[in-house]
Amino acid sequence: MAGGSSRAPPPASSHPSGASRAEDVQLGTEESLGPEDSMDITRPGGSSQSGVAKSAAPVSSAAPSPTPGLVSPGGGEAASPDEEEEILPLPPRRAVPRLLLPPGPRRRTPLRAWKVPLTVEEMPPGLLKDAYLAIPVLRRLDAWHRRTRRFPCQVTLPEGVECDLPALLSRDDEAEVLSIAGALAEATGELEFDNLTPVVDSRWVLRPRPFLSGEDPHVFHGQVREEHRLRTTSGYLVHWSRAEFASVPEVKKGPYYPILPGWWESMEVPCGFPARIPLIVAYFASYLRGSGGHRAFAILASNWVVEVARGWYADVCRRGYLWHLPPSLVEGIEALGFPWLCYAEDDRDAEEVLRAIVRLHSRLDWGALAPFLTIFAGPGVG
Repeated sequence: MAGGSSRAPPPASSHPSGASRAEDVQLGTEESLGPEDSMDITRPGGSSQSGVAKSAAPVSSAAPSPTPGLVSPGGGEAASPDEEEEILPLPPRRAVPRLLLPPGPRRRTPLRAWKVPLTVEEMPPGLLKDAYLAIPVLRRLDAWHRRTRRFPCQVTLPEGVECDLPALLSRDDEAEVLSIAGALAEATGELEFDNLTPVVDSRWVLRPRPFLSGEDPHVFHGQVREEHRLRTTSGYLVHWSRAEFASVPEVKKGPYYPILPGWWESMEVPCGFPARIPLIVAYFASYLRGSGGHRAFAILASNWVVEVARGWYADVCRRGYLWHLPPSLVEGIEALGFPWLCYAEDDRDAEEVLRAIVRLHSRLDWGALAPFLTIFAGPGVG
């Protein structure tokens, strides 16, 4: 290039203004940087279509005759735009596929710990507070301290749930308590179910479906014994968590605890049988008070049969004990159905085992075995 030659501006009428301006910028940059350092800066920002710097091709001395009207930086005519190096378009950019993950479980609102009050008077209004206020003043504080020691870490009730207790006894109770509360809220009337006839149906089993051979039910032996003793000696249906029952005077227990339903005697288990009272008695006992019928009685009977079936099956498989059960309980187990009761078992033979237990129970002469059971285990034990 001749550095001393004068640069003549291109005629305005030779080509469109936009093309002239872009060509002038390109040629002027090549002059200042040199052929080896030049870049295609026909786009703003000094980058080509691909976004990568690209060296411009050096001008050959044997190039064909330039297009008339275009002037090179050295004063001569520039090469024709049609004969410049062709920039091939880059292939379309592939979209990076996102990592597809299965949707995780919906997180519930974390339950908060309930601050246990120091005295009964600080407790929110409810059936439990009224029961403690019925205790004589001299024994009330001691009874409350016994309860707080038994349940030091309680959990705030889920939103919208109103029950007889001011808090959940355990975080594991949340799902069942919510299910029971929803079923009771949809009850159509006070006399929907008669409390003289047990109603056993899988629709009213509102606890998580059980593993019959899962947890050993004998870990709750103390609670089971306490509940059985209170039922047989007092005639009231009391959950083991209602520890204030013994301190409430006998004449004041009626408004706070339900009496045993008329059908309970036909579905009572022997002393020592590993079956606990369903949670509905702990949280919603007020629905079971009185002589009328209610959906709560169907929920109680259905969940009681599930609890009995679980303890019955577990004792046969774990300890080799076969308990003698009343016919109403065996009929309730058959009403729920063996496939339904054994749906969650890992052992595929669980259904056949439960069927075999029922068949064996029906074939034994329990009348002939009664004297031996009394000698070795005591009265009232199956």
